[in-house]
Amino acid sequence: MKILALGIVCLHASATCFAFQSTDICTVGRATKAFGTSIFISNGYTCGLRKYRRFYPFTQMSKNGDDDSDEYIEDADLGDWRSFRKTLVDQGISYDTTEDGYLDTDAEKSETPTISNTGSSTDRPKSVSKANEELLEKQSETLAKEYKDGVWAHEASFAEIGGLVVRMPLEAEIYKNKDKLIIGKELTTRLQNNEDVSKKNLDEPILPIAAQTLNWYQQAQVLIQEEMVVIAGSANEKGEVDPTRLPAKTEDLLRLYLNNQENWQSVCLVAEKDESDGSAVTYTLNRPLTFSLTENMAKMVFFGAMSNLITDGRIPISKTNQYSKFVRAFEKECAIYIGGSNKQDKPAVIIHGISNLEGATEISSGTGVYMGGLDAAIDGVLDGRYKPLDFRFFIGCNSYQKGGLDAAIISNQYQPIACARSLALKQCIQLPKPLWHEVMEMCGGELMEVSRLELKKRSDINPE
Repeated sequence: MKILALGIVCLHASATCFAFQSTDICTVGRATKAFGTSIFISNGYTCGLRKYRRFYPFTQMSKNGDDDSDEYIEDADLGDWRSFRKTLVDQGISYDTTEDGYLDTDAEKSETPTISNTGSSTDRPKSVSKANEELLEKQSETLAKEYKDGVWAHEASFAEIGGLVVRMPLEAEIYKNKDKLIIGKELTTRLQNNEDVSKKNLDEPILPIAAQTLNWYQQAQVLIQEEMVVIAGSANEKGEVDPTRLPAKTEDLLRLYLNNQENWQSVCLVAEKDESDGSAVTYTLNRPLTFSLTENMAKMVFFGAMSNLITDGRIPISKTNQYSKFVRAFEKECAIYIGGSNKQDKPAVIIHGISNLEGATEISSGTGVYMGGLDAAIDGVLDGRYKPLDFRFFIGCNSYQKGGLDAAIISNQYQPIACARSLALKQCIQLPKPLWHEVMEMCGGELMEVSRLELKKRSDINPE
């Protein structure tokens, strides 16, 4: 992770601000290194990976150890299975145990705590933003109908293709690591000392889950603000901070804070995940770049930044006709997003929900989410069969190797979420309620409470 210290940095919810520029520091013990003006923080703090667990429906499990003729669910039925699993979750039936169908090679559940128990009975709202729904209807009547008729989302135990991973706020990350990190253990101590705090200071009666969430969230906020003051106070006359000279818990907080700000409230679609080598690819859905094409942007989307650089901006003769058609099709409306920090020099990836688009491939059977088919998309828009906003273009991606995504989940940076495709495919264009809040609230329970608390920090959003 590369973090540049430029100018004044505003620290979280605290009013304290400071500027820092690292010196040539290398501390192997804490795995924190800084060279020049950039701070690099390694993944040395990340806990070990648990073995990946995959859910196998009952029909896929042999009832006889000697029976080699196991039944397998057809790929086409996986979409139905996701809906069935969602129904189980809504009814409070757990699917996160070996007894209920998990083949866990460890024969035991992960000790990693979850924000709320996956599969627990949680009231999940069917609608969290009428304004967002109205906007979606203007963009795509088909997707809007699908959204209104059956949108859903719930927590999952691990990332799955077609699902989402959302970046958790710093308060939640500290709380969920309360038994692992020094800063987390400090929070645990404070919570234990405040177990008997009454609700008399609350403005109105609230549910137990809301009260519990409010308690640890506020305690974490206070802890963050206190540690930020310590960080600011350690700066020298030039405003520089040496992370290795900070107390251990303060260094913990600084590392978490910097990493959190890099991907603040990101919502990512899991497009690839290979269990054999631990690789994964996600696309950030809520980092829009532009919604109209300039000449340079069109070349970047169509050819990629590297190709554009090599050819000095000149269009290859063999691509001239198709490029011109692309510009005509999308020049007035083109949803372009920053998909992630990796592979930004490559041509943009097109993602949509059109099953019969020539050249398109479903990212995983049953998801209803497709990639590719640019040529057919261009022709379809020019013919009037499709609208430009039926498609999303992503420049770059988030690429993970050797279990990197699983590590980010286990270390409580990201929360996996299973969802209806209408939630993953909708455009993120000037949403009245940000997509991160929409997804979190759709899950209900503690995630919804965390969203509401985070929303109170935003003066630019009117609560519905």
